This record gives sequence, C-alpha cells and structure tokens, in this order.
Amino acid sequence: MARLALLPAGRVQDHLETSGPRRLRSLEVLPCALPWAFTGVAPRAPRSRPRVLGVGADAMWASAEVTEVAPWVVAAAALVSLVGAIQGLRRGALKKELLELISTTQRGSDESQNAEVQRLFTDLEGLSPISEPLSSDELRGDWELVWTTSAAILGLGRPGFLKPLEDQPILQFLDPQAGVARNLEFTPLGCNRVDASIVPLGPGQREAFVSRLDDFLLFKQGAEEKPGGSYLPQAEGLEKTTVGVRFKTFTLFGLIPVPAPENATGILQVTYLDDDLRLSRGDRGNLFVLKKVSSELSA
Repeated sequence: MARLALLPAGRVQDHLETSGPRRLRSLEVLPCALPWAFTGVAPRAPRSRPRVLGVGADAMWASAEVTEVAPWVVAAAALVSLVGAIQGLRRGALKKELLELISTTQRGSDESQNAEVQRLFTDLEGLSPISEPLSSDELRGDWELVWTTSAAILGLGRPGFLKPLEDQPILQFLDPQAGVARNLEFTPLGCNRVDASIVPLGPGQREAFVSRLDDFLLFKQGAEEKPGGSYLPQAEGLEKTTVGVRFKTFTLFGLIPVPAPENATGILQVTYLDDDLRLSRGDRGNLFVLKKVSSELSA
C-alpha cells in the first residue's frame, strides 16, 4: 500500500541526514514487455530516489511504494495490443483493395468483379471497429453509394432518361437518433427523393418490416430483385446494428410528392462502420458499400 509522509521545510534536511533516502520500487511499461510476456522472465524494476518538492517556502518529503503488477497481466495487455495492431493493418489493407476494385465497376453496373468484391466485403465485415453502429455518432450523416448489387437502385432496367446520372452521386442520409432517413438520386429529368422513418429493429419485428413493395412507381422499373426476406439478420444483437425502414414520401424529379403506401417497408443492417466507410445489407439480399460525404445533409 502506498505511504505518503509530509515534513515541514525545516526538518527535511534533518530527515535526510538521520534516515537517508528511502528506496522506491516502481514498475514501468518497458519496450521489453512483450519478450517478458512470452519468456516469463521479468526485467529488474528500476529504482528511483525520493524527491524533495518545494512550493515557495514550503517543502515536503514524499515516498511511496508501488505494488508490482503480475507478469500475466502485462502479458495479456501486450497480447491484446498486438492483436489490435494486426487487425488494424489487415482492415486498412482490405479497405484499400475493396475501394480500388469497385472504382472500376460503375457502382456495380459492371458485374464482372462481383465475386471478388463480395469476398472482400465479407472479410471486412468481420473487422468492424464499431460493434454497435446504431449508437455511434459515426453513423449519422450523408453517405455516397459507391457499389451495390441492387439493380433497382442502379436503375439498370430503366430508360436512359430515368437512370441515375453517372457523374452525380447516389446519396443516403441516416440519423438513427432522430429516426429519419433519406435517399437521393439525380436523373436527366431531375432528382428523385425518398423520405423514410427508421427505428432500431427488435428480434420480433423482422417480419413486420420485410420489403413488400415490389412494383411501385418507376424506382424499380425493369429491375429483377429477390423478394423481401431473402436475407434476415440474426436475432442476437439485432437492435444494435439494424433498423426497420418505413417509407413516407417519394418525390419525383424534385416536383411531384407521392405518399408511400402502408406496406412500403424494408430492413437495413449495418455490418461494418468506421469514420468514412459503411457496409450494409438489405433484406432482399443486396449489398451496399458507401463512403461518408458529410455528417450533415449535403444535398
């Protein structure tokens, strides 16, 4: 147990002459902590002299004993740090490889690289640095879609004048704390916007939010999509990663608001999140890769 003794300034010198300096035992985090962890041989703890501390005319003698930390505690801390560093390096390498690969796919319209993109996607999901994305401040903001398997969102079945412009972003704004979401795309005839409410999804709510809106307006025209419920996230921890989506209004070409029908719902799971990249899965089995544009609405 640590001991602290205080003496008036006038007695400090007497104390030094009569009792001599007390030895302190201290433990430092040394560069050799990792070898110690695996060999079991602890380095000798350095010793230091007590210090005479002065403030104006007053001074005090301080001495303390620090309890040594068990070697296995240092070993465990070193191992955790090492594993974290290795995961960080692998995460960075996978992100770089994924983004470089999808930059050649026109947001997923070119499906020739889909198998490799999906492999990298799955590998990166297992390395998410944020385990509870719905409670993270990093999730709030505008996200640009850079790759997806959704033919409907890419507009692959639409006439050219209704397809999203290749030189304009497809954006998704999420604010889980406020319970709002917005999708935005730009076409030759103007922007199409979808406003929705979102709520954390409980295990018993999955069926209630499964996508059932298969043919509505022109958003899904000519697109071949799997039915809603083709993918359902596991129930465990669902409310920390997944939202139920209820669409409210479809606005066509920036001019024509159309109320969404009651069955316009969906499920969106965040499977990877960091400060600038998000991976998500929808209940139709589609995959989404998005890069953060802003923490606020950007358009």
